[in-house]
Parts: sequence; structure tokens; C-alpha cells
Amino acid sequence: MGRWKRFLLSSSDLGKQMDPKSITRWWNKRLKKYKLPVITFHELRHTSATLLINQGAHMKTISARLGHSKIGTTIDIYGHALESADEKAAEHFDNLLNIKGIK
Repeated sequence: MGRWKRFLLSSSDLGKQMDPKSITRWWNKRLKKYKLPVITFHELRHTSATLLINQGAHMKTISARLGHSKIGTTIDIYGHALESADEKAAEHFDNLLNIKGIK
């Protein structure tokens, strides 16, 4: 197990830990059923984090949801998304100044 803690992402009907392959099969069936782009279950984690950043969620909250013990880990991994979110914030602020007639 190394430094990673083992936890139950999901459980079987009997309350036992599911085999990761079972989760992958379940996920792939849903992607196919709903004609969604093929991404791994782990990539869904990155998508979630990036969407939260772009919606302005607090980085500490995102970091906690991802299970990172340090916010710096989250910032290092998702720095590219932060830059994009910063550009959006600047555009919103610029629009606000234009509406108020300050510019």
C-alpha cells in the first residue's frame, strides 16, 4: 500500500470493497450507453477539479475534495487551469468597470 491510504471508493452489494476492474467496467458501460467521450475514471477527477477552478471554487475546498494534504500539491497540478480562471476573472472585472463607467 505504500504511503497511500486504502479506502472504499464504492462497495459491492455485500459491503465489500469492489475490484477496481469492476469500477472500470461499470464506467465504460455508462460512457457507451450515454454516448459520452471516452475518458478514464481517473481523468474524471481532473475534469472535476478543472471545472471547479473555472467556476471560482476556493482552492482549499478543491484540494480537500481531491484528498491532497497540501494545497500546494493542487496548485502545482492544476496551475494551468488557475491561469485560465485568472484570465476569466480579469475579463469579469473589466466588464464591471465598463458597466460602471469607470474606464
